[in-house]
Amino acid sequence: MDASRAGGATRAGEARLADGRALAYAEWGPSDGRPLFHFHGIPDGRFSWGAGPACEERGIRLITVDRPGVGGSDPRPGRSVADWAADVEELAERLGVERFRVSGHSAGGPYALACAGRLGERVEAVGLISGAGRLDQPGFVAQMHTARAWWLASHLPGAMTFVYSTSGSLSRRNPDLALKLVAANFPPVDRAVIRRPEVAARLRFAYAEATRAGGAHGLCEDMRTLLSPWGFEPAAIGVPVHVFHGRRDAIAPPAHAEHWIRTLADARPVWFAGDGHLLIEDRYEEVLDRMFR
Repeated sequence: MDASRAGGATRAGEARLADGRALAYAEWGPSDGRPLFHFHGIPDGRFSWGAGPACEERGIRLITVDRPGVGGSDPRPGRSVADWAADVEELAERLGVERFRVSGHSAGGPYALACAGRLGERVEAVGLISGAGRLDQPGFVAQMHTARAWWLASHLPGAMTFVYSTSGSLSRRNPDLALKLVAANFPPVDRAVIRRPEVAARLRFAYAEATRAGGAHGLCEDMRTLLSPWGFEPAAIGVPVHVFHGRRDAIAPPAHAEHWIRTLADARPVWFAGDGHLLIEDRYEEVLDRMFR
């Protein structure tokens, strides 16, 4: 996929893994830059983060990846959160990357932690950006503004898949209306961010891509994976974990970040008093600078 069709990405493509599955990814910044693998939230995909110019300026090679069943990546039935680390490791080898940093926004945060927990010295640091807490343990989902959607994914997955399928189809037929409906589910502080023209354009594209070719089912399965036992212990992670969180976040409330600050051996919290869940749109330069100090 060329850059003009890839949400502004410098490069985009797919890697064929040893088991035959395709893993779709996109890149920003110089191909010989300092590597950062970034993992999207839900519902979202590899084209969601608009940090491209900042990566060019800083010599950072940003690599975003669709998780199994989402967007251009093939499903991996029965996977756990921990299994994601093996996919990322194989992708890194295909791309010629030895050591790297990882970050995750929202529901992508646990997958970033999984890489740190499973890949040892290959992962140099982690960034949790509005990161979700232990969704596989009681209490965390109930705190979330989106708790009803997580309940549907757990108890009525067919209904949750239908919601994603319908909104994904709408995002291709009437992207402006689709984005309005998505924004309506966010608190006001985040709704204002989504309505910015440059953010709206990118999110429309990212959501349409994430839900294509069975992606609606993949997004629901991604939620169910996060609600199931993760398969690794975050407390054992020894590398620095930068916890970037907004005090006004209602999607992943501050209590989620506070859990990670208490739990992780080397948590480095960065709080933003006036920001909500989408702080990534305004704070990406600070995120990149802190992660690559």
